[in-house]
Amino acid sequence: MKLITITAYGSPEGQAAISCGKNGRGYYSNAAALEPWRAAVRNAAMDLLGTHQHVPPLSDKLDDKGKPKKNHAGPCQRCGTRKKDHGLLRGALRAEFIVALERPKSVPLDRDPITRSAGDWDHHGRAIGDALNQASVMCDDAQIVDGRVAKYYAGHPNALAMPGAIIRIWPIGGTS
Repeated sequence: MKLITITAYGSPEGQAAISCGKNGRGYYSNAAALEPWRAAVRNAAMDLLGTHQHVPPLSDKLDDKGKPKKNHAGPCQRCGTRKKDHGLLRGALRAEFIVALERPKSVPLDRDPITRSAGDWDHHGRAIGDALNQASVMCDDAQIVDGRVAKYYAGHPNALAMPGAIIRIWPIGGTS
């Protein structure tokens, strides 16, 4: 398999740290903005590659609300592939994520996105990597062994004209 280039449009959001809620469950403090961005990346990848999300089977056990629990490691209800093997690409991968952020009106045209509101580069990479994993582009985002994330304001010569991301991913060698 050769280079895959995915273009996703939306408002890029970095994956913030996990906070702990009252019930002890972890959540992303920026989930309201993060989830639509991950969905945009996930949908762009699935549309381009014809992949689908892993649909875990239901188990015989019930959760605290009386609904069947999902067996997240089990075979996909849609294709029968186990979660650990549910991905288009196998082996070591190289990735490049070019993130185009919305430029705030107060920021001059010649400035780079280095403020806190632009987010940390690695947080953008984690959000995109997780979305690609959910889209079954790869079995696990840990397969990315060589990665680069660059963030620009939309309209920069190296980025998209509007907010979103150019995502490039390709096998380094071995099986794919």
